[in-house]
Amino acid sequence: MNLYYHIAKQFFFSLNDIGKITKKISIIGIGLGSFALIISISVLNGFEQKLDEKISNFDGHIRISGLEQKFDISEIELLEGIVSTSFSLDRKGIINHSSDKSVVIFKQVDYNKIKSFYKVPFAGNNPNENEILIGNDVAARLGIRVGDEVIISSPLDNGSFLGFPPAIKTKVSGIFYSKILDYDNKYIFISNNIGKKLFHNISNLKSLDVKVKNSLEIDSIKKRLVSLLGTGKTIESWRDRNSALVSAIEMEKIGSIFVLSLIILVASFSMSSTLSLITIKKIKDIGILRLLGMKLGDIRKIIIFQNLIIGLKGLFWGMVIGSGLVSFQNFFNIISLPSDIYAMETLPMILTSEDIGIVFFINALIIIIAGIFGGKKYLKHDPLELLKWVK
Repeated sequence: MNLYYHIAKQFFFSLNDIGKITKKISIIGIGLGSFALIISISVLNGFEQKLDEKISNFDGHIRISGLEQKFDISEIELLEGIVSTSFSLDRKGIINHSSDKSVVIFKQVDYNKIKSFYKVPFAGNNPNENEILIGNDVAARLGIRVGDEVIISSPLDNGSFLGFPPAIKTKVSGIFYSKILDYDNKYIFISNNIGKKLFHNISNLKSLDVKVKNSLEIDSIKKRLVSLLGTGKTIESWRDRNSALVSAIEMEKIGSIFVLSLIILVASFSMSSTLSLITIKKIKDIGILRLLGMKLGDIRKIIIFQNLIIGLKGLFWGMVIGSGLVSFQNFFNIISLPSDIYAMETLPMILTSEDIGIVFFINALIIIIAGIFGGKKYLKHDPLELLKWVK
């Protein structure tokens, strides 16, 4: 193996000016492709983690439905990987302000956990048991400000024979702005005290929102919860409840990898041209090696090694620069985002060892294929005929 590498290295570094130009173009092409893949994957990972963080702060990582009213949650809280839990109840209703109405979703939670579990940024004051928090888009649509009084009602819990749904006049203590999907446009936080007055239907069992320590362990924790609680309980992660969004993110990642891999593919054509040039210029040397007993397969190994020298050099610099930029951004946050559009101030970038492995595999596959086909047509000639070629 060292012999093949040594010969390939000698052939590669003996190129003239024209060969050096094509060599540099090949290296730059591979490097750009690797750099683009690293940046694209890290940005998509960053946005996915931020989405995971924000949705879990609103709904938790896992939701358990179908628990009895007197269920003891201590067994769940003692499971390894679970950090906190909170009961909640989502129920459609109506909010009325100055004769303007809007259909919303009431999220009944324990206000004692509004800061520790539901870490949703809001403007205003901490709500008491008789006040509510509403989404920014709902407030803008109805012209509601902090301190305004509104009327909330739950038509689904109509308990009056006259057909009037239960309604409560309450005060808006704060306006939250989660910037998650359409949550700011439909959700309103209410306390357990208000929920008892609004929701008369006893079949409305609360759900248990669960937060885990590591979001990568959600699936394993779900399996443990299923074995603990048995059948009859619905256990869903935020990914299960937003499967369309998760599928779109995964498809976007796959599409980005595929499209950006085309840069490396195009660079591989340049590598093939460089290999053909090297093969032509070293055709007599190849003929001598053949006459000395080197087999055709051994010559192909030399060509593949030449391709690896080009490709791995470009791959190395592309990954080093890309990984360096990711680390630099995570440390200094130099790339900012418009806060009125995105739910974050700086560009999130996350790069894992798995991502580096994917980039390396894609590059190595294309480089090896290019090496197999590069200079192939010149190796079919007889060794004696190769010696007659003019450099």
